[in-house]
Amino acid sequence: MRICILSSFEDSMQRDTGASVRIYNLSKQLADLGNHVELIIPKYVESCERIDGITVRSYKGFLPKTLLKLISKILGVIRPTTLFFYDPLFILKASQIIRKSDVVQFEQQSSGLLLIPIVAKVFRKPVVIDCHDTFQALRVKNRNFLRTTFETSIEKIIYRFASAILVVSEKEKQFLCSLGMDKDRIQVIPNGVDTKAFSPSQNAEEIRLRYGLIGHRVVVFVGNMEYTPNQEAVRLIALKIAPEVTKVVKDAKFLVVGRIAGTTYPNLIFTGTVDSVPPILAASDVAVAPLFNGSGTRLKILEYLSCGLPVVSTKLGSEGLKVKNGVHLIIEDDLDVFTSKLIELLNDKQLATQLGKSGRKIAVDEYDWRSIASALNRVFQNLEST
Repeated sequence: MRICILSSFEDSMQRDTGASVRIYNLSKQLADLGNHVELIIPKYVESCERIDGITVRSYKGFLPKTLLKLISKILGVIRPTTLFFYDPLFILKASQIIRKSDVVQFEQQSSGLLLIPIVAKVFRKPVVIDCHDTFQALRVKNRNFLRTTFETSIEKIIYRFASAILVVSEKEKQFLCSLGMDKDRIQVIPNGVDTKAFSPSQNAEEIRLRYGLIGHRVVVFVGNMEYTPNQEAVRLIALKIAPEVTKVVKDAKFLVVGRIAGTTYPNLIFTGTVDSVPPILAASDVAVAPLFNGSGTRLKILEYLSCGLPVVSTKLGSEGLKVKNGVHLIIEDDLDVFTSKLIELLNDKQLATQLGKSGRKIAVDEYDWRSIASALNRVFQNLEST
């Protein structure tokens, strides 16, 4: 089967954001299943390369960089290249690949206002929309009002043209159904984790040496700091959680892993973007996810669990995952209790080990990318046969 995937994420193959991790792993596993997968990305510099069995094509449009940046600033769009999806020249170039494809998948629903109707009605190809976060603009605070209105309006329109809508959890599916979407077109394709790469058997010594962690108990948080809910979580860690923990656990250090944007704090260690996350998780003792905003499911939680790390999360942080409080991780919304549970895990090695083992098991049993991609492949096969 020929599968064309259009992603508005310029960093789709870099795997340093939640979206890029999902795009890369699903694309790779679909290719491993024998499909011809072509990924189209908007960029200022055009290229075509083969990466892990995927043909990756970067196209640009007619609009100049200065104009894209101006428009994106007005709309509050982080990645100006996203606007190439509304550029006739970009659409023309992408159409050459789309015409040859059996199924066309769009990553991030707000980018398809022009292309999705063309693909569905003109080219008559099955359209799959992968919703990393359904109606995210409505559920993330501090968004530009114009952008929120723009994105939600587009999202409501383009769902009408989709042959299948992918969501990451049953809760996301119920949310779309409550808005009148046809439940038969909504497929739950959860986020996953590469359980071979993210495993407890990692050499952590070099990481501990690099970041000055030798002799310390390490609490880790992973997240792209361009994402507002992650910024809010880091602020809570710096101003509330870390000060309280270090009063009791004197040798505790807090590590923040991911692309740096916005405020940094002197009592936290910021790694920035790293080549490989698993060794850093292996160098850590406990992982946290104090998230109170956003939607979807959190890849960071699955990566923590897969590495056998004990985890303390909020309800929202673990939302949509088949995890049980006290069995696979600790779930707590009260920040005082959240902090005390974190301290308990840092001091109770037996409890930390027990949670780590059960977390690893559910990651392997339920959330390996290979089984998730197989389910998605069946969705594509059904669309091709109808």
